[in-house]
Amino acid sequence: MTIQVGPRAFALPLLHAAKHPEALVCGVLLGQVHADGSLDVKTGIPFFHHWTSMSPMLEIALQQAELAAKQLDLKVIGWYQANARNKDNALHENAVRVANVIKKNSGDAIVFMVNNDKMGQLHDIKDGSVISPYIFRENQWRGVKQAFSKDSEVVLSYEETYPKVRGMFSSGSYNRLVDFDEHLEDVSLSWLEYCRST
Repeated sequence: MTIQVGPRAFALPLLHAAKHPEALVCGVLLGQVHADGSLDVKTGIPFFHHWTSMSPMLEIALQQAELAAKQLDLKVIGWYQANARNKDNALHENAVRVANVIKKNSGDAIVFMVNNDKMGQLHDIKDGSVISPYIFRENQWRGVKQAFSKDSEVVLSYEETYPKVRGMFSSGSYNRLVDFDEHLEDVSLSWLEYCRST
């Protein structure tokens, strides 16, 4: 199985974590599941920095995300999360539960966990170690070794992804990111804008 990750999908968890460094942040990844089982992860939708457990708000956000994905000819195929504590890079049970729902609905899925220890080095990002992907195999979610390297099953679809992400950070793109929590506080803010923009 090959998983190709586009620059917007790679950047979103990092932008979301940078905007809310004190909080657990999470959202979904959008893309395509191909007949051969490969995934093409294109973009994502930021969900929460307040309400991060299974809740009615999560169900509503997932339903809205599925509708937005369908309009783009994509599917919800993954989950991303950055835990609140700096040294906490673990895949927690809440993320596993949501990932299992996504996997059931789309046929396959991927989880991106942000490596909080590396967030301070984003201005000089040179590799994918800031994100740890997990895929479902042998009946559990397992981390992918050497992700985003040329020999990995999880690769970047655009070779200039790291410079593009650095540019997004240097321009302050994370300040313009709106998640579902912010939309609930002010409905004039569009939380679906990130997935719709190119």
